[in-house]
Amino acid sequence: MLLSIINIIGLVAFAFSGSVKGFSRRMDLFGVFLLGVTTALGGGVVRDLLVNRMPVMLTDPAYLVFSLLGALLALAFRRRGTVIVNRWIFLVSDALGLAFFTAAGCLVAREYGLGLVGILMLGTLTAVGGGMIRDVLAGEVPMVLRREVYASCSLLGGLGFWLAGLAGSGPFLASLACMLPALALRLLAIRGHWQIPRP
Repeated sequence: MLLSIINIIGLVAFAFSGSVKGFSRRMDLFGVFLLGVTTALGGGVVRDLLVNRMPVMLTDPAYLVFSLLGALLALAFRRRGTVIVNRWIFLVSDALGLAFFTAAGCLVAREYGLGLVGILMLGTLTAVGGGMIRDVLAGEVPMVLRREVYASCSLLGGLGFWLAGLAGSGPFLASLACMLPALALRLLAIRGHWQIPRP
C-alpha cells in the first residue's frame, strides 16, 4: 500500500512536469502526452529491468492511468494556448517526483534485500531515469548532467533510507527519512540557485 501511494504521487508529479516541458518545447498533443508518460514511467522501467522483473507498467494499467492524469492536469493549466505555469512550478512538481520516486526505488531495493549500494542505485535511477529520457526527447542535455543539484538530492534520500533501516525503522519511516531530505535539498537548491561547480 505504501509503495502504491508513493508511486501514484510520483507518477502524477513527474507526468505533470514532463507535459509542461512539452508545452515549453511547443510540441503537439501527442508529444506533450508522450513526454509526460515517459517521464513518469521511464525510471521505473529501468529499475525493474535491473532487478530482473517485468516492468510494473506492463502489468498494472493504473500506472499508465495516473501518468495520463498528470498530463491532463498539466493541460488544465493551459488557457488560450498559453501555459499558466512558470519554471518554478515545473521545478517544484519535478522535485516532488524526484523525492517520491527515490523512495519508491529504495522500497524496491529493500524488497530485494539489497544493501547501501543497491538502495542508492535503485533510488537514484528510479528518480532520474524518466527525467533523463524526457530531456533527451525534448532535445536538451539532461538536467542531471548539468550543474543542477539534482541527482545528489536523490542520493541523500537513499542514504537517509538506508540509515533509517539500520536504526530498525519500518518502510513508512524509512520512506519519510528518504523523501524529506531529498525534497528539502532540491527545493533549497531551486530557491538558492545552487549549482555543482564545473571542473
